[in-house]
Order: sequence, then C-alpha cells, then structure tokens
Amino acid sequence: MQGNFRSKTIGDILRERGLISQEALNEGLELQKTSGLALGQILINLGFISEDALLKAVGIQAKVEVIDLMELSIPKETLDKVPGSIARLYSIMPVNYESNTLTVAISDPYNFSILDDLRFMFNCNIKVKVAALSNISAAIKKYYGAATESVDDIFSEISQNVPDLVEGSEKIENIEEIAAQLPIVKLINLILVQAINNKASDVHFEPFQDDFKIRYRLDGLLYDVVSPPKTLHLAITSRIKVIANLNIAETRLPQDGRAIVKIGLRNVDMRVSTLPTIFGESVVIRILDKETVKLSLDELGFEDDIKKRVVNLIRKPYGIILSTGPTGCGKTTTQYSALSMINNAEQKIITVEDPVEFDLPGLVQVSIRPKINLTFPVALRHILRQDPDVIMIGEIRDTETVQMAIHASLTGHLVFSTLHTNDASSAITRLIDMGVEPFLIASAVEAILAQRLVRCICGECRQEYTPDEKELSEVGLKKENVEGKFFYKGRGCDVCNNSGYKGRIGIFELLILEENLRSMILDKSPVNKLRLQAVKNGMRTLHDDGLLKVLSGKTTIEELASITVV
Repeated sequence: MQGNFRSKTIGDILRERGLISQEALNEGLELQKTSGLALGQILINLGFISEDALLKAVGIQAKVEVIDLMELSIPKETLDKVPGSIARLYSIMPVNYESNTLTVAISDPYNFSILDDLRFMFNCNIKVKVAALSNISAAIKKYYGAATESVDDIFSEISQNVPDLVEGSEKIENIEEIAAQLPIVKLINLILVQAINNKASDVHFEPFQDDFKIRYRLDGLLYDVVSPPKTLHLAITSRIKVIANLNIAETRLPQDGRAIVKIGLRNVDMRVSTLPTIFGESVVIRILDKETVKLSLDELGFEDDIKKRVVNLIRKPYGIILSTGPTGCGKTTTQYSALSMINNAEQKIITVEDPVEFDLPGLVQVSIRPKINLTFPVALRHILRQDPDVIMIGEIRDTETVQMAIHASLTGHLVFSTLHTNDASSAITRLIDMGVEPFLIASAVEAILAQRLVRCICGECRQEYTPDEKELSEVGLKKENVEGKFFYKGRGCDVCNNSGYKGRIGIFELLILEENLRSMILDKSPVNKLRLQAVKNGMRTLHDDGLLKVLSGKTTIEELASITVV
C-alpha cells in the first residue's frame, strides 16, 4: 500500500492550508484526550472544518487519491468479488478488481488491520483510495441495497461451507484455515459490531455440554443473543484468539489478550480472556469504547457537593486517594476521569495496571506482566525513579504494593489506587489487615471513595407511580417520609429491551480523613465508630446517595434495594 508513513499530522496540514486556527486545533487536541474519536472527526463535530476539507487533508497526508464514489460506475465483477456484508462491516467500497489487485475506497487509509483482513480474505493485493464515510455508506446502499444479512443467514452459509470441528481432533493448521474462512470472519465481525452498537460492556462465548451460547452484558445484566451450533465453538474461539494475538494451539491454560477494532471513525479497545472448562474454552471479550465510557467527572453521577470535594482532593500535591467497591462498579473509570481532569503538560502522570484499561494521551502507562516478574511492587520501585507527579496503581493487592504506595505518598506524590471493600470506612481496617501501621494510614491517606453502579430508568418509557409500603420499607422509608415526593419506573419498551432501564449511573460515599478520624485511626477505633464519625463529619452513605438518585427520578427503589442495604 502506498503512503505508509505520515510526514505531517492532519492538524498541521489543515493549519498550513489556512483551514483552521491554532486555537481551534488546540481545542480539538484537548477534546481528543477523552473522546476516543479521531482529531479530524472532532474538528468536524466542533464545526471548524467540513468533511471535504478533512478528506483532502487525509489524501495529502497518505498520498492517496480522494474520490467521489457517486461519480463512478463500478463493474459487476468487482461487486461480485466483495460481498455486501463485508463492505458494510468494514465500511469499505470496492472500486475495481484487475490483475489480482482489489482497489477499495476507505475513509481511513491508515486502518491497516482492515486492509490486512481484506488481503487475507480475498487472497489478492489491496490498493487504497479515500472517500468520505457518508459517501461510502451511500455507495454501499446504491450498489448492494439495504442490509439484509443476519446472524442466521451467516449460520446457513457456514453450514454449507465450513466443516464441523471436534475438540481435540483437528490439526492446528486446519483450525487456522477454518477460522480464517469468510463466513466465520463475517460472523465474529457482526457479533462485535452489534455488541458495540448496543453499548454492551462484555460479550460472553460459553460452551456447554450440548449447546453453545453467546451473550451480551448490557447495563450490568446478561442477555442471550444467539446460540450457534456447538460444532462452531472451536472455529469461533480460534477466530477470536487470532484477533487477540493469542496462541490457538493452547487450550489447556487461560490466556489474556487485547485487540483494537475500527468502527466507523473510532477505535474500540477490547480485552480478551479465555478460560478452559470441561466443555471447551469459555471466552469473554470486554469492550472498552471511549465513546460509551465518558472519562469526565461530570458524567459519572456525582452530586454537586461530592463533586466539588473530589475536585479539591485531586488537586492536592500529595496523598493517597482510594476507590473501593466490587469488580465492575466503575472504580477505574472514576480514577481515569480524575486523571483526565489533571492531565496537563505541567505534570507527569504514570499508571501501572493489570492490564491497562484505557489509552489516555499524555499518560505514561505500564502494563503488569507477572510472567517476566514485572509485578506491581517492581514496577512501582522503578516508576518512582521516573520523577512522576501523579501515580495511579490499578489495584492494591498485597502488603508490598500498599507499602510502596504509602512511601510514594509520603515522598510528595499524589497516588490513586483501588481496593475491594464494601464501603469506605472498611478500607481502613482492610489496610490494617494488610499489615499497614495505623500511623502510616493516618499520615498518607487523604480520602476513600466507595461506589456502586445503579441502572437508570429508561427515558423513553419512564412513568410516574406510587410505591406501596413494602417497597418503601426496602429502602428504609415510610409513607409519611415521602409526602409530596414523586417516584418513577420504566414500563419497558424496545429501546431498553423491555427492562425499563437504559444506562447506568454511580452512587458514591466519600470519606475524607479529617483530624478527628485520623486520631481515631491512631487509637485503632473499630470500623463502626469510624463510620459513625464520618457521617457526623458530613459523609453521605452509599444508600443515602442512592436515595437522592431515586427521588430525582434517575433510578428506582427496586434497583437501589438490590445494590445497597439500609
């Protein structure tokens, strides 16, 4: 492919051609840090440039021709070479095919993974031209018609073209060949695109004795999507391993990998985990879509008073700020949102995680690799020699890690990390259980933020209702407590899969270590007394913060009762 090396950035080209000012470019670059979108798309969204201007800049940068597909007549033999389902899934349009070279129009000529897939699928050379995404979509509709292919259609195609595989009986080269066949590639791509469009957080591929299930996790709950024939299990899991650069020959041990897929103009990061079971490998793909996960304190659900305190805390020059809660409650998202707020040229921020959850420009990010002894303590020891201002530790798991975190805090660094405890005050006793002296906790820890995620009432089918006494009692309320208050729930609709809920929001419990609490920690006071004092100091509990969300119509009594206890 021509133009593999970028001589100038898109921003530089646009600025040099007089299409944007330096101020507009700076604004776009700042927004790019958290949006997950390409700079060009951000500048279009902000109204600074047109799609045509961006297209010309991309063509100049990549040294490829910019074309208008509506002005071309595409030969039938070219259209026959590339199925409509592939054109839709990859957002490409075939333009010409001759001498074993397929010319395609694509909106991003630097999406090498798509070009490699096309080269592999069609066993030919790929030549690139650039066209606007809207122009490609219009051409696909013109030449291929509306999308009609479904998962069931692909299953039918697979049954006709892909041989059945039996676990343990196939040679590796046969599995690789079958996993690369067009119907399998189409199936995986369709499942992933649908998951991303539905804003699923995870996709589960689960083998059982007689069947094979694929499920999406939406707003914290799992939903069945499709049940492929059990004979496809090996081909599907092998295809996912290929995408994530995992060893398809290894089926006896768990593996972890990573993949990046391009959807439209944005990259979507995926974490892949495999786990051997008695009926074959279970695979889970975690989807980390920056467009879905907004890395901003404004988007998390903080009430104004808590948000103000959090902002003051993250601007401190040193100390430890802990986030606590169970797996999947949004701790990492909260910490990255905080880092995003203080991410600037004046500060050096280093994160150490297992694995790195979000790629955030401006941060130095380290991924733990236990197999080569790159553990949290080892990484932290070397990170402190890198002259950081802020450190984020993915999780405090052992005594050595927490001691390193405290050392970093006491030597003038701001440290963010997470713990698994049920509430904020329990984090103090957890640290003591890990062998930390109370005087070190009192000296180093600035605040502890406990959190949970509750489902939001669907905005399309939200309706007012009157809860009965039993419902109210589940969250510690009585009829006389709620006179004049309004309650809501979702009746269920197509938008929310008839669940009554769409999206999630955080509920929080912020414990700030004021002087009286530090004294109690030194005196080794029990957790219930620490909690009572924190409430007297003004801490709002998880339950009470959730009640505010209920009374403001954001979530339901039922949802709050399932997450917290009175």
